[in-house]
Amino acid sequence: PLGDVVETIGPQGFGPLLLGLAALLVLPFGMIPGVGGAIGLIMAVIGIQIMRGRRGVWLPGFIRRRCMPARHLRRACSFLRPRMQWLSHRLRPRATPLAEGSVSLRIIALLLILLGLSMTVLGAIPILPPLMGIPVLFFALGLTTRDGAAVALGYLLLLPAIYVATTM
Repeated sequence: PLGDVVETIGPQGFGPLLLGLAALLVLPFGMIPGVGGAIGLIMAVIGIQIMRGRRGVWLPGFIRRRCMPARHLRRACSFLRPRMQWLSHRLRPRATPLAEGSVSLRIIALLLILLGLSMTVLGAIPILPPLMGIPVLFFALGLTTRDGAAVALGYLLLLPAIYVATTM
């Protein structure tokens, strides 16, 4: 069950979960009407959990009990493994207050809430899900690897998303 996976990941679960959600937004899948809004709601819930200081991801029971066929998980892992190895050579713990500090975590949480809720309304605009997903992708990478440089890049990459969202 998915709950077992979440428990195994433990307190670091926010980063990998956000990474998966952001990847869905950045890929063409995120441009399907309704998908961006649904992912946005999940991102907002994750932001609320981070803001409340929760250690590890909470999932409702009906999601925790969901199962994924092992072959799908193996296929996803074999697809991701070379990409993660490439990333692991570039991401490392640095400027860790941006990736672990309480102020930065609260800012990221607030941004996740704001981006997530805005996705419920603006997610139907085809260009916005990827634009909002890219900064979240870098936040997730930074949180997962404790790389503050990745988090800083996520903050910087928010600017185009904010510009496009405010000019629509």
